[in-house]
Amino acid sequence: MHKLFLVEDEALIRAGLKHLIEKVIGGYQVVGEAENGRLALEALKSVKPDVLITDIRMNEMNGLELIKRIRDQYPDMYILILSGYADFEYAKQAIKYGISDYLLKPVDRTELAQALGDFKRRHGTQSDPEAQPGEGESDQKGRQLIRKVKELVALRLDQEISLQYMAEQVHLNHQYLSVLFKSETGQNFTDYVSQCRMNRAKQLLKESNLKIYEVAKLSGYLSSKHFMAVFKDYTGKTPSQFREQPDCNR
Repeated sequence: MHKLFLVEDEALIRAGLKHLIEKVIGGYQVVGEAENGRLALEALKSVKPDVLITDIRMNEMNGLELIKRIRDQYPDMYILILSGYADFEYAKQAIKYGISDYLLKPVDRTELAQALGDFKRRHGTQSDPEAQPGEGESDQKGRQLIRKVKELVALRLDQEISLQYMAEQVHLNHQYLSVLFKSETGQNFTDYVSQCRMNRAKQLLKESNLKIYEVAKLSGYLSSKHFMAVFKDYTGKTPSQFREQPDCNR
């Protein structure tokens, strides 16, 4: 369970965000709240969250000033901005301070779930075992390339993923990457991506209360009808049936 801190000057919005994060998206506990940057900085001395979500326009200390000070004390904190202002200068300044995402109010549940999911994936990717003694340099390099490809897949499951794109990212010919991936993993690249999408969908169905079409979108399917057909073919159950299983209830 990851720890999250909310900075928002409207209590009603904070309450709504807390419910959405804990009860709908899941996997997070809101461990602290503040109505402005000054109070947030005080609270952060005793509460060490994994993720901080902040508004920009607040009394006493605004969100940008808060982020600037946080970066001095907690340089690696994962920070999301949730603002009602689609202002280029705000976004430009926020990017300068190394925020992870800039979301607009009213909050889109899918976008917030995606942003928080990115944190989980970036901090939960497991590295492959160390190379065995005697392993050749070319074998080790191949393992490292496939590890990189798997990490990229995990970060892009809600987007289009093609073998050509992945080959460009690791500077290989796509045909060679296809052969190398099958040799290292025992799976075709497309089968691996489909398996990862299904695992993402099962996790979201188990850990969140997102709607089926939202789970589909976050798992890389633009059509919820197509997603439901693929999911049933893969698991033998519809998404709703899978979610209702006793071991999948929250």
